[in-house]
Order: sequence, then C-alpha cells, then structure tokens
Amino acid sequence: MGTPDVLIAGHTVIDEIIDSRELLQPRISLGGPVSYSCLALSSLGYTSEIVSKIGSDFPISYSQLLREKGGVDFERFRLKGERTTSFRIDRTTDPRKMWLLRKCRNISRSDFFDVEFSRVYSHSRALVVNPVAGEFSLSLLDRVSKEFDPVLVDSQGFVRRFSKGGEVQMRTGLDISSLSGVEYLKADREELSAWSGSADLAVSIRQLSKFVEYIIVTSGSERIQLYQGTKVRWQIKPAILPVADTTGAGDIFLAVFAAELSRTDNIRKSLALATAAGNVAVQKFGIEKAILDPELVRAASQGMQVLES
Repeated sequence: MGTPDVLIAGHTVIDEIIDSRELLQPRISLGGPVSYSCLALSSLGYTSEIVSKIGSDFPISYSQLLREKGGVDFERFRLKGERTTSFRIDRTTDPRKMWLLRKCRNISRSDFFDVEFSRVYSHSRALVVNPVAGEFSLSLLDRVSKEFDPVLVDSQGFVRRFSKGGEVQMRTGLDISSLSGVEYLKADREELSAWSGSADLAVSIRQLSKFVEYIIVTSGSERIQLYQGTKVRWQIKPAILPVADTTGAGDIFLAVFAAELSRTDNIRKSLALATAAGNVAVQKFGIEKAILDPELVRAASQGMQVLES
C-alpha cells in the first residue's frame, strides 16, 4: 500500500436529518467527517486512511459504499456490542439544531499505532483530526499530534457539550495548550470563543495563535479567512450557488485542503480547491454530495479569487 495523502480521525455517523416539518420521518443518511472526507478525496484522485469506530448496527450497504467509492475498509473498525454514533439534525431552524442520540466507543492512541496499520499511519503526509462527539480527547490530541506533520484540526467535536437530552451545546474555556502540535485549526467564530473563553475575535485569535501556526475562520457562505499568527494572510469568498444541504461541507473542505496541501505545500491553491469542493458539494443532498465531479471542482477552483495580504 502506498502512502496515503491524508489520515482522518473521527467517528463514523448515522444521521437522522429533518429537512421539512411536513415529513413524518427524518431522512436517514450515512454521515460523519471520515465518511464525507474519504468519498470526496477518492473522487478527486487523492488517497486516504482513517481511524474510526462503528457499531454492530452499521449497515453493510454503507460499508460497501465507503469501500467502493472511498477506497477504505470500514469493517475493521466494527465493534460488537456497540452502537454507531448517531445524531438527529433539524435543518428547519437557523442555526440548525442537533442532538446526540448514541455514541460509540472513544478513539484511543492504540487505534493509531496497532501492529497492522502502524506503517501506514506513521508515514501519512497529513493528519486531520475531526471528531463529532468528544470521542477524541484533548490529551490524545496532544500526544498524537507530535507524531504527524502537518496536523489539521476541526474544532467541532472538541468544543461541543451535550445536555441531558442530548442537545448539542458549546463548551467554553478549553485547554488550548493541547493544540501545541497543531499546524492548522479550523473554526467558526462561536467555536473560537469556545476555545478561548472570549467573545472577542481578536482576543481569541491572539490566544490561539500562541499554539497554532494557522487558523482557518469560516462563517457559512461568508468569506473564509486564513490567519497566520494574528494577521489575516489569505481570504476567499465562496461562490453564491443554490444550496441543498450543507451537512458535511466543512468536513469536505478541510479534507481536500489537507490532501492538496500534502501534495503541493501550496496554501493558496489548497484553499481555492477546498472552497470549490465545498461549493460543488452543497448543491446535493446527503452523503452523495461527497462524490464529486473532479473536472467540475477543478474548473470551479480556477475561478476562485484568493486574496493575499
């Protein structure tokens, strides 16, 4: 097996999505960062490996799709007696609401460095840590991030907390020193506030930049800003296109950014391609959005204007 372009860590998910109040039952969909990421990367010609967990209830049809279209065998992560992490997502509200219904076993350091896969993992070009339900602890991040370069982190699964009813809420005041081995941190403004404990964007950036070299600040359909230190170094505006479903778009963005960066070491090009991939993806529903047309994505990336400061 050749060296994968990127290794992605996080739980595989079964989503129950409410698209309309008129529908009696939610739409059931394969989800989770590793699912969206490996499908998107494979469709664009990249290779990936994953660290994940699935339960006995995970449909075989999902595993077959991920193997055939994503090039990754998820069955080796199936755990007897466990249930797959699952969310209910209500897209009829703005912002959307989410509830954690079930959670699979946490990811541990041994999942990275077992005998069978240690060669692949220790030589991966990039590591993307993208948890969804606190399955990847900050202490594990601190340990594992020293083993890879570059390391890219999506904030979502670290800053979430869950009410007694399972509703997704925000934690505040996290131990940001655990990010000391991370090169890229992706977050929106609310997530930045959760990391730093401050609602002031400048304060959050200043605190986090002591530990992270680059911070990617997203804001839905608004401009994406990439900070180097405390200054905005690159900016890009996603295209205004019809949006069907945004679930998983951020996962696709970060995975494509990481894979292109691992091949080219070109931040500008990686940012344009990742933004284009996200733009193309949100025009489709469900997991199908991650199966991208490579010609369409690369053509769209040529039209992206990346402003450099």
